[in-house]
Amino acid sequence: MPRAPSEQMIKAEKLFYDGLTMVEIAKQLGISDSTVRSWKNRYGWGDKSKKNNCNVAKKDDKKTATLQKKKRGGQPGNQNSKGVSKGKGNPNPKPPPDMTKHGGYVPAFMDALDKDEQELVSTIPKDTETQLMEQIQLFSIRERRVLKAINKYREQKGDVSVADVTRFEDKRAFRNKEEEDEYDRRQKIKVDKGDILPGKSYSIQTHTTNKDMVIARLEQELSTIQGKKTKAIEALAKYRMEKAKLESESAGNEAVDDWIAAVIEEDEGDDVSIDE
Repeated sequence: MPRAPSEQMIKAEKLFYDGLTMVEIAKQLGISDSTVRSWKNRYGWGDKSKKNNCNVAKKDDKKTATLQKKKRGGQPGNQNSKGVSKGKGNPNPKPPPDMTKHGGYVPAFMDALDKDEQELVSTIPKDTETQLMEQIQLFSIRERRVLKAINKYREQKGDVSVADVTRFEDKRAFRNKEEEDEYDRRQKIKVDKGDILPGKSYSIQTHTTNKDMVIARLEQELSTIQGKKTKAIEALAKYRMEKAKLESESAGNEAVDDWIAAVIEEDEGDDVSIDE
């Protein structure tokens, strides 16, 4: 049988329901707080059967709060999910960012194509063999262009090459044509007086890069093109083999049909001679 609660246990339980913490109860009774916690767990202080006397922290005094086991799900007073209906997710979702920069991967529909694109679609051959041949031709053209670029950089003198050139120019905005004409008039007066020089000034910024690095990048692009060209050639060869196989089977079937027809005609001729 379980041991009856001692006098200190009864006092500790009363202090617990009065709102004291484990440490405060232990200090008042001259025992360790671990002992108080073991009593609380053993005798179920604060369980549902004693929910009317459970220890609840005051809003203005957090020191009186004891460690309570949280229930599953949202806690009372939690505002994190306020305004979100169940099962509908974020009520104000942000649209996904536009990941396309050049339009190459945007879904294309016939009614959204311009006139040139519609003409291009209409000229695309429907024959698989012709399409593969055109792909191989385009890969060959790209391969030649990259090879020419590689040779151009190899023939250049020095270790660096111009990567790109950026031009900076100051521009003035006008609200109307009259302001622009007035500006040009005043600029002309300053030029005539020699205060400023004629023309507009701008600055150019040139970026250079190592020539060998450029050649290495071009050679990598060349390998990619050649790999795709090889796959297209293999696909064309496979298609032609399958096509020849089907034509051979078709020709064989026609020969069998002709042989069967000849046999039938011969049998019919024999039947007629017998009847006669």
